[in-house]
Amino acid sequence: MGSAFGKQDTQDRTAATPRDEGHMRTRLLLSLLILAAATTGAQQTSAPSAQDKYQWDQSKSVYNRRLKSPEPPEQVDWDGRIALMLKEDPDDVILTAVGDMIFNEKISDLPEPDHQNLYRLMREADIAFGNLEMSLNERPDLQRPFYNFRMGRDFAWEIANIGINLVGMANNHSMDYGPEGVAECLTILDHSGIKHAGAGTTLAEAHSPAIKKVQNQKSKFALLSYMRFWTPKKTSNPNGPSLATIDPGEILVRSGDKVEAVEGPLKGDVEAMEDDVVLAKRHSNFVMVSLHVHDLSHDRSFGYPDVTPPNDTIEYRSAIDAGADVVFGNGPHVLRGIEIYKGKPIFYSLGNFIYQYRTPDKIPIDLVHQRDPEVERPTNVSVYDRRDSRQEMESILVRMTVNKDKLKKIQLIPVTLDDEGRQYGAPRLASAKRAKEIIALIQKLSAPYKTKIIDEGWYAEVEL
Repeated sequence: MGSAFGKQDTQDRTAATPRDEGHMRTRLLLSLLILAAATTGAQQTSAPSAQDKYQWDQSKSVYNRRLKSPEPPEQVDWDGRIALMLKEDPDDVILTAVGDMIFNEKISDLPEPDHQNLYRLMREADIAFGNLEMSLNERPDLQRPFYNFRMGRDFAWEIANIGINLVGMANNHSMDYGPEGVAECLTILDHSGIKHAGAGTTLAEAHSPAIKKVQNQKSKFALLSYMRFWTPKKTSNPNGPSLATIDPGEILVRSGDKVEAVEGPLKGDVEAMEDDVVLAKRHSNFVMVSLHVHDLSHDRSFGYPDVTPPNDTIEYRSAIDAGADVVFGNGPHVLRGIEIYKGKPIFYSLGNFIYQYRTPDKIPIDLVHQRDPEVERPTNVSVYDRRDSRQEMESILVRMTVNKDKLKKIQLIPVTLDDEGRQYGAPRLASAKRAKEIIALIQKLSAPYKTKIIDEGWYAEVEL
């Protein structure tokens, strides 16, 4: 049966005329055109591909969308100013400290003098501290909460390149990638030579100090780091990656016929910190304590948290009572006052130093939802036109001079952060106008502690 069919087919094709062949070619061409049109229509009406589905209009990003003109650069000899500040006496040890650091892109190569000279202050310091409120790891799949505060292994070199060589890790974002993310971050920091405190592969290690020595000096400098959140955080594991925490407690008290809830740090956690400080002081000459304190939700219905609640001065002063030489506060994301307590400085909050917390290029809905209650938005203003408050974009760099284990000088260098454009979240030395305003703010916030802060023009000094 197959043979007869093949023979008949051959005869039909042999008998076909040129005109028939022309019709056949026309029909074939029409069929191809109809098929192409149908395929195009199907592509247009079908669901978008995975790549197209997540395309993000970067013109709406805070990186590229500007609502106001950038502040014009001042004619300032930053090189000369910083060169004068960097003059030292024999045996001086220079320590710098900044607040919260959240990176998502490189800033060390920003060419402007007000950027580079700010980094120069940290690069030239013997010890340069900052609170690392993010994770370094190669495991994006471990991300737990919505926040995407992570960079890869090689980004440790960027942190080192701006001068940071000592970080606190006890904060509410170190565990965003779980215990495995903490362990990997610790390894990366170790390989890059950046010392760390407040996190460890065990709870005991998290409570151990980071020790730094300075070239040609016998003195040892220690850092301890703790987190204080408004609710307890499950970050402690005696046999696994952990953070050092001071958890809150709440009790009910009666005042007449009224019952009130009173909140404060747990006594046992404060005593554990005091024990850590005592041990660190036995083996070190100068002890620093970093306290990452979130005493209130960041929801702005609570107002700007620029004043430390009375109960939250407990852990700061307890650290000094136990033997600490300085306490650095961070976490509120705004500046707080400075207290000289028993001759030792307490910085209740250093504010933000690098605040690149919006990542719309990585998570498209990030700009809309992330930290939504915190971002100011007047009525009928687009979500894409929200900007962080001025308070969150002002900071200071603390520069301390220690000589023969004694604190000799404290200088406060005003810093501003861009709130939009390509340098969003990156710090720079403040302009003359903004520096004056920041110094005035620090003086106001420190007045309740009777701390005298002397305005030196573009920076300030704390009277010891």
